[in-house]
Amino acid sequence: LVDEAGALAALRAQTGAAAATVCVSEPVRRWVLARTGAARVSTVPNGVDVRRIVPAPPGPGVPVVVFVGTLKPWHGVEDLLRAASLAREPWRLRIIGDGPRRAGLEELAGRLVLRVDFRGPVAPEDVPAHLAGAAIGAAPYPRTDDEDDQYFSPLKVYEYLAAGLPVVASRTGQLPEVLEGLGVLVPPSDPAALAAAIDALAADPARRAALGRAGRARAVARHSWADVVGRIMRLAGVAEAGHG
Repeated sequence: LVDEAGALAALRAQTGAAAATVCVSEPVRRWVLARTGAARVSTVPNGVDVRRIVPAPPGPGVPVVVFVGTLKPWHGVEDLLRAASLAREPWRLRIIGDGPRRAGLEELAGRLVLRVDFRGPVAPEDVPAHLAGAAIGAAPYPRTDDEDDQYFSPLKVYEYLAAGLPVVASRTGQLPEVLEGLGVLVPPSDPAALAAAIDALAADPARRAALGRAGRARAVARHSWADVVGRIMRLAGVAEAGHG
């Protein structure tokens, strides 16, 4: 930061004046507490618009595994490509998003002799159309030196759940809690384990469908933006009645 002391002073002033400070994950909450000692700091993870993103039937033929996100190193897309090269069941990759790693990822796909559907940048309102036809959602976050480096609350995972997709994700950060009973967790930075998990789902459409239904139900019940905003308002002591 250009002015770290000033930023810290602003953070302390804000948390001191707020009725509630709300963080998207426990690592962020711990970070805030360590720097401010604020009395009321809570965790409310991100959510999803369950009206905008709805389930669509998977496309015919080979199952499509989809990734949504910015193509940066901490999203682990390299591991997903390497997993595809180790696959023993037929499935195809669709990558939705853009970023500084795209050229390197396309080069890696070429070296691995993979046919990958790189969709490039997509406007938020167009994401549902690009998710349509997919069979599995992937969140292959890589290993980090410190668990608190996984401070994210991944929007992609909530979108996969809302879309009725079973999820294969790294066992890190919030993901074990979010995906309990809704997907398959694998060790981070382990393409072989990632490939085996996707292979198993690709070969089992009945299990995919069951996990997808459970994920959609959980998204509607716990992770809609309406639910997230309601929890934040209650933490702040703001009445919801009359606010629509």
